[in-house]
Amino acid sequence: MDDQTVDKIFAGSLGTLPPVSSKIVRIFTSSTFTDTSMERNTLMATVYPKLKEYCREKHGLEFQVVDMRWGVRDEATDDHMTTELCMKEIENCQRLSMGPNFVVFLGQKYGYRPIPTYILASELAQFREILLTMGQEVILLDTWYKKDSNAVPPICILQPISSILVNFNNKRVPKLQQEDQAKWWDTLDRMQKLLRKAATTLYAQGQLDFDSMHNYLMSVTEREVINGLLKVRNTKNHVLAYVRYINNINLQNLRRAGLFIDIANRALDAEAVRLLANLRDERMPAKIEPSNLMRYTVEWIGRDGLANDTHDEYLQNFISHFYRNIARLVDRAMRKEDSSPQGQIVTEILQHLHACNNSVKVFYGRENDLEKVRRYILGPSIQPLTLFGAGGCGKTSLLARSGSLIITWLTEAQEKDSSSPAGDDGSNHPPPPTDNRRRGSNINGSGEGSNTKKGGETDRSNINGSGEGSNNKKGSETDRSESSSKTDSHNDATNFLKEEEMSRPDSGRASPSQGTASGTLSRRSSTTLSRQESDDTGFTASGASSRRQSSSGIFSPVSTMTDGRSSHRGSIALSTPIQEHPDPDPTSVPSTIKINKPIKPVLIMRYLGTTPDSSAITPMLISLCQQISYNYMIPFDAIPDDLVPLTAYFKQLLALATREQPLLVFLDSVDQIGGAQDANKMAWLPTRLPPFCKIVVSCVYEPENPEISKDCQTLRRMIDEEDNFIHVLALGEELASQVIRHWMRNSHRDLTNYQWRVVSNAIARCSLPIFVKLVFAEICRWKSYSRAQETHLASNVMDSIMMLFERIEIQHGRILVFHALAYITASKSGLSETELEDLLSLDDRVLDDVYQYHMPPVRRIPPLLWTRIRNDLPNYLSEREADGVSVLNWYHRQFKEAAKERYFKNQNLAIYFHSSIAEYFMGTWGGGNPKPFKYTEIQRMRFNLAEKEGEADRKVPLQPLVFVGKDGKVSRYNLRKFGELPYHLVRARRLDDLFHNVLFHYQWLHAKLSSCPLQAVLSDFEDTCNNLEDREISRETVRLTTRELMLVADALRLGGAILTQYPDLLASQLIGRLLPETGANLNVRRLLEQCDKEGINNCALMPTAHCLHTPGGPLKYSLEGHQFAVFGVCLTSDARFVVSVSNKFLIWDLSTSDLTRAVNPGIEGVFQGLILSPDDRFAAAWTNNSQTIILNLLTSEQIVINNPLQEEETVRGACLLDTHCVLYGQSQWVLLTMQGVAVEIRRERCPLSQPQFQLLSMDFESHGKYHVVFWTGDLDDKRLVLQTINDGQRTNPLELHSAMVMNRKRDILYTCADLNSANVSVFRLNKDQPTGNNRKGRNCNDEESGQAGGWCKGNILDGDDLLLQLSLSETENHVLGTTALGFCIWNAADFENKTPSAKRIDLKLPTGVRNISVSLLQSNSIILSKNDEFAVAGVRKNLYVWKIPTGQLVKVLDAHFGRILAIVPYTIGPWNSVITSSIDRSVKVWNLNNVFEQVHVIDRHELQIDSISLCQTTGVAVTVTRGCVGVWHILTGKLMDKLAYNALGAIVTHALITQDGRHILAAESGSILIWEWPKRRVFFRAEQPSVKQIMLMEEDTKFLTASRLGPANEGKAVVVVRDCPNGVALYEVEIPVRTFRPAILTNDGLMLVMQGHEKNRDYLYVFQSQTGVLIHKFIPRYQGAKKDQAGLLIPVPGKATQVALMDQDKGVVFDVRTKKHIRTIRRWSGQVTKDGRLGLYAPSRGGLELIELRSSSTVSQLISRSAEGVFTNVTSFNATDQYVLYYHSGHKTLRVFRVLDGQMLANYRLAAELTAIDTTTDGRCVVIGTLDGCLSVLAIADPAVPGSFQFLASLPSRTRQTRIPSAVSGESSRSDQDGDSNKKNRKGDKESGGGSHITLKAAATVAASWAKATQITNNKTGTVQKVTSKACVIS
Repeated sequence: MDDQTVDKIFAGSLGTLPPVSSKIVRIFTSSTFTDTSMERNTLMATVYPKLKEYCREKHGLEFQVVDMRWGVRDEATDDHMTTELCMKEIENCQRLSMGPNFVVFLGQKYGYRPIPTYILASELAQFREILLTMGQEVILLDTWYKKDSNAVPPICILQPISSILVNFNNKRVPKLQQEDQAKWWDTLDRMQKLLRKAATTLYAQGQLDFDSMHNYLMSVTEREVINGLLKVRNTKNHVLAYVRYINNINLQNLRRAGLFIDIANRALDAEAVRLLANLRDERMPAKIEPSNLMRYTVEWIGRDGLANDTHDEYLQNFISHFYRNIARLVDRAMRKEDSSPQGQIVTEILQHLHACNNSVKVFYGRENDLEKVRRYILGPSIQPLTLFGAGGCGKTSLLARSGSLIITWLTEAQEKDSSSPAGDDGSNHPPPPTDNRRRGSNINGSGEGSNTKKGGETDRSNINGSGEGSNNKKGSETDRSESSSKTDSHNDATNFLKEEEMSRPDSGRASPSQGTASGTLSRRSSTTLSRQESDDTGFTASGASSRRQSSSGIFSPVSTMTDGRSSHRGSIALSTPIQEHPDPDPTSVPSTIKINKPIKPVLIMRYLGTTPDSSAITPMLISLCQQISYNYMIPFDAIPDDLVPLTAYFKQLLALATREQPLLVFLDSVDQIGGAQDANKMAWLPTRLPPFCKIVVSCVYEPENPEISKDCQTLRRMIDEEDNFIHVLALGEELASQVIRHWMRNSHRDLTNYQWRVVSNAIARCSLPIFVKLVFAEICRWKSYSRAQETHLASNVMDSIMMLFERIEIQHGRILVFHALAYITASKSGLSETELEDLLSLDDRVLDDVYQYHMPPVRRIPPLLWTRIRNDLPNYLSEREADGVSVLNWYHRQFKEAAKERYFKNQNLAIYFHSSIAEYFMGTWGGGNPKPFKYTEIQRMRFNLAEKEGEADRKVPLQPLVFVGKDGKVSRYNLRKFGELPYHLVRARRLDDLFHNVLFHYQWLHAKLSSCPLQAVLSDFEDTCNNLEDREISRETVRLTTRELMLVADALRLGGAILTQYPDLLASQLIGRLLPETGANLNVRRLLEQCDKEGINNCALMPTAHCLHTPGGPLKYSLEGHQFAVFGVCLTSDARFVVSVSNKFLIWDLSTSDLTRAVNPGIEGVFQGLILSPDDRFAAAWTNNSQTIILNLLTSEQIVINNPLQEEETVRGACLLDTHCVLYGQSQWVLLTMQGVAVEIRRERCPLSQPQFQLLSMDFESHGKYHVVFWTGDLDDKRLVLQTINDGQRTNPLELHSAMVMNRKRDILYTCADLNSANVSVFRLNKDQPTGNNRKGRNCNDEESGQAGGWCKGNILDGDDLLLQLSLSETENHVLGTTALGFCIWNAADFENKTPSAKRIDLKLPTGVRNISVSLLQSNSIILSKNDEFAVAGVRKNLYVWKIPTGQLVKVLDAHFGRILAIVPYTIGPWNSVITSSIDRSVKVWNLNNVFEQVHVIDRHELQIDSISLCQTTGVAVTVTRGCVGVWHILTGKLMDKLAYNALGAIVTHALITQDGRHILAAESGSILIWEWPKRRVFFRAEQPSVKQIMLMEEDTKFLTASRLGPANEGKAVVVVRDCPNGVALYEVEIPVRTFRPAILTNDGLMLVMQGHEKNRDYLYVFQSQTGVLIHKFIPRYQGAKKDQAGLLIPVPGKATQVALMDQDKGVVFDVRTKKHIRTIRRWSGQVTKDGRLGLYAPSRGGLELIELRSSSTVSQLISRSAEGVFTNVTSFNATDQYVLYYHSGHKTLRVFRVLDGQMLANYRLAAELTAIDTTTDGRCVVIGTLDGCLSVLAIADPAVPGSFQFLASLPSRTRQTRIPSAVSGESSRSDQDGDSNKKNRKGDKESGGGSHITLKAAATVAASWAKATQITNNKTGTVQKVTSKACVIS
């Protein structure tokens, strides 16, 4: 395809289009019938299945064969349509096939030469005349040919055989059938002779040309060769020919020889031999590529001449050559196929352009609708145009025709504009005046007002540029007059063509990568604008229009000016950096704009849902962006993959349109698109368009069907211009009649008068285009001689479809048609033709009907049968792509509904079809596995069969989950299986197969997660749960099954954020979450066993125990994605979505937990709050630096508003109305439009005339009605003042304090009114009386004030404690108060009934837990559950649950590992939940119905883990947090004890455990402690402040503690070496230091080396390790050394006295005994194996290398250098040096590499940031401490190491052993013999949440379990070296 053609395709040219490259290899095999049956049957049995497998696995192509000779029966000849079908199939193969499309097999037989089915009536009249003159009888021709006058010109049609010889197909009476068949063949022979004689005679007389004459002589095979080979330009890549010659054919056996040669009158047919020789030996070799023509010569052997056994060598050679040739042509085609993004998008565009052309071909009429589209295209509208209407009303055709007229419309517009005289724009109104309009004036430049809509609503301003008011009446569509239309046509052209000059100068066009330009609005403010949202670029003060408009109807890209001043103050910035130019002066626009350059529009056509890339939002937008980028020369690389940035980028690209190259996007059926995870699938559609860009969409709208109309309703909410909606109605009787007559003329058909009356009667009852199409297809079949009973029509669409189905069933056999159409209807997304043929070939009911009188050589359905059916369903079965395959499906929804109604009334039949499809996609009978069948009685009798049953290979393929290439890697996934199999197993009620093969099958889940979105996996579980109800299944079974299904689904959902990005972590996620549930759930247990066995091939890191949240408890979802604390959470009014904000907006769908929207405004500062507008269209959030973001929740468009307040006030808060936003500060507030344009600014002063009072909060009900709360600004001063303003009238101020809350109607107020009391009072707003101006500030009623005060005081209820906050329950039945020590609840009815003694419910927090005030009126919130059963509050990190009305605290949930910031009730509909957000950056949804269900608690510390020390002997890990030392059982992950010496305020910095597990060394609060464990007794304590290091020495007989003392820049390090375990100090040394570096021991253990700083120089101090005597000190001199820049010291393995000093990605090696510099190891990060041979290089900028230390050369590049970005990394070898561990802080992933070959074994995503890591001494486990205080143990289960699975299977969590007693849970007892210090210590532990210690017996159990696990397999990699020292260091 040349560049010029590619350019035209990208530009959307609808001219001559090249064919579309498909994903099908479809070959037509042409041959004579009888002589090639051996070859064709062999190919069918052996070669075609292999080619199917080859094409599918290597190239992802579908291989199809069209063999019209195979399996042909007598019925196929009855209607004489075989030849015509063959020609159509050849055309289809040439159109669809990738590579080869035609193969011909020729021998020595010319073949069947039929007489024509159709003959021109004039030509047949000539034949009759010449035959009569020759004395021939023509009665046969008159009998068998009937004249059809409905054809234009008239034709004579050969009648079906059975219409005259009625027993021709009567197989039930073989004798009668044989008689009629003999009569037919005799009749045929006579007619052949008559026609040939007449043709040759007329040709000889010159009255007939050669081709017309030859038409009566040629065979079917020659006709096929002509169309498939001789007329083809490129035979090299598409055509193969095989010629076979047979020597010595035995002519004595004419019956047998007649199968291979043409016989006539018991001799060779000389004419046939001549015709064959001309074709085979002359014309075909001259045309075909020599390499594609193969010749074979074989001998006639025996009686049969040719047979499989006698010609096996020839057959093997033939089929081998055939396979290689087809594979070669396919490979060649795929090499030429452009697989680049450009090539793929070319294919995508071509499919839609062809679809457009096909729709245009049948379009007729609808001029009025086309005129409306034309006006939109040429007019000034800046919103999309929507075509809507009922299904089948013709939206698609109208959209296609509009697209095809774009060039015409723009060319005409250009010509009109260029021909207009100077100063004349085609209208009569004057030039535009200077824009100094007042607020509210018409914005079309003429100053005229607009008309008014019905009901007093002001209509939109006229935007046609004519100065006339709009007259768009509600509920009607009035067409303009002809003269007005002409004027408007020219105005529209002028609007479109002048757009650039009126909106921006010619200074150039900005690309999406360019920066933002700002234009000056006034002396006080400036505006930064984005063309992504060109609706946000300017507004009138009233907000009525989105742009200022010039006389041409185009608005300027700056805000509206009023009296020469900006209508708003402040800087408004849109989020997307698209350059915008300042608005030119309207008066400077020339009166005449000449256009010389031709317009080259970019036309984008998409028929959504017809291809994979147009069926989901993300691929559709990517393809749109690619097409736009190509035309405007933007690289494809910048196109994002994620939906949210992709949507924004698409909107940016629209701004690239120019006057010379306008952009026009046509999108059909936007409601059919999928892939949107929220209810609004239209969020990607821009609501405001930049200049020279138009978008036209279509969607279905049926008022009686709200479900399918919801997307149209969404569009109406998004697009506020009523004129931008065109209702596409039915055609109407007159237009429908015109359309049918037009189509009939184009089809060269006509009807009789009677038949036309039948048509008129039908379309009078229904004129929908789909019905008209059905009528047209039916009447095209009518002949002029058709009887009246054969020419009837239905009166509606459904009946017409039923008539169509019935006719096809009668014609082709009911069972065959029934099953074929039922399979298509039952499919989820359609079936490919290969799949359908396979299904029919597996369906013995169909085969028994087809082959009841035959015995096929291969038990498969003949392809011809389906081809005939499909041919009788023209255009009703559409080809589209699904799961990467071209499939057939009903082109319209009503056909599928009709098919369901007809074929699925019987539920058992529906189950049968679903089960058959399920078996096919399971591959049950694939890969040569024969399927049994039973012979029919007719077959047994007819063929004398003794057996009743048989079995046959149906030649269907296997269905693997993945296709693997020759290199063993996954080449692609079986998406068809993923999409179809679960759907059909559910509906076939085959639950066992569903559970074993799909839902609880690890490989299935992993493969589908790797290739499909998470929601596609979850939908399988949801679909199963929704369809579990069955009469045969008990309710209890359904409940238990549903629970088991939801356990896995919820586990996937909880891990969704990780699994979406890392599907290889499926096994570890499921194991980490579901291990506690294996006991009672057999399917879950089986799934986890598969995870252990097979999951290690994808990720070798496996949790040894339960370590992640388990589903089934109160936690429903954990919504991850924020990178900072979540400060705001809001629910939409329909409770479907939760909107949250941190530094970005994240929106989740609460029904699925899917992240539906992520919007990052990219601003600095921290968000302070979040609010939603009442209609849920907008969200607003404001920051601590006074920036405000308004987010359109429908479109994700955002506006950043810089502080609009004056006098440097800061933004305190915001309020949202449906159309406006209010921002307020300390004394003023600003009203802005949703586009950020300031409308007005006001100042509020406290009505008590106290200057210290300022605004605290505001609440707006409407623009004119709002409430203001004032405070003093001092958090300790609780006084408040409330005033309500209604249309300028102010109520008397209320003096309040502490807390207040209003109901939703804002007419009831609950507050503390008495300054000396905590009682709660109720006030009511008296709306009927005028407000007064009392400024005394009393809380008075009407009698006290003497005038109407607005708020009237009611009842008072007691309150004992000072309130921090008041709120109302969701039902507003309860008033909820927050106090310092808890919460209190009042019944709102008690206020109403004025019952002072009403009971208050007090909810007390546990001792030591208090509520605090974040700010005045704000504290911890409490909410009520559904039915007011529970009260729930979030305090600190926990959720507290109280029972109502007893007030009893019944549950405390460990909810977050950071403070809870917000709590929101979610109690609408079936939900009884609460939503929380936290500092820990998560949002969680809690199911209160499950609050008392068993919760599998994950032990963790309250603070992060700082370090880990392991003792493998006892299987214990010791962790350090700031508050305590934790003791953990490694394999079970249980926290067994918490150790803290001080009762309160312990500060722990270090801890180590000895290798015998008996002692724990710790540094706590300036002391060194030695704990005896498990007795948990401190028997040594010594003061040592500022400990920086603890290190065990000499096989744990000594330990070193190091402290740093003194000021920052000069101090000393004090090192004390003590005996272990008695703690006696052996020696102490001091050195001067600037920065502390840990001390090390040399490898011989004799020297202690430390870094110091003395006399402004760095030194290395070397001491004797036994005595502490200073051996010497020296300055480490090396090239590039800098002061105080050296890093850690590392002993060099294998070198007794050498150490390495790390310095900026290199290590400098010194011998500390000789003080010499040995060498410098460059590109080394300090990690080294124990043999000193290998090291690691892991720079912070990214990358990881395994290096050989001696030469500093790279052994293996484990991670690419530029792949990771600049983040912190942690790198190490495991204890046995078999593996490399690499943690990346940016990704939060821990990767494991095998040292031996550099292969990555795992890429494990941690749930929280890693803070500490270590490995067990046997190297099998990695122990991880994280920021959330959890300790996780991950086994390295290397699949290449024998016994890895057995090791996992032996773990306690897998064998379900008795769990280890936990001190934290209080299971073990205390020792009563501890000293006083330990009693004090126990008291501290109790208060801090700790418990008693683990017993010695339990410790023995720990050690035994570890020993058992580690002894499962022998270590094959070598002996583990003994560790001589263990260090615990804080960097």
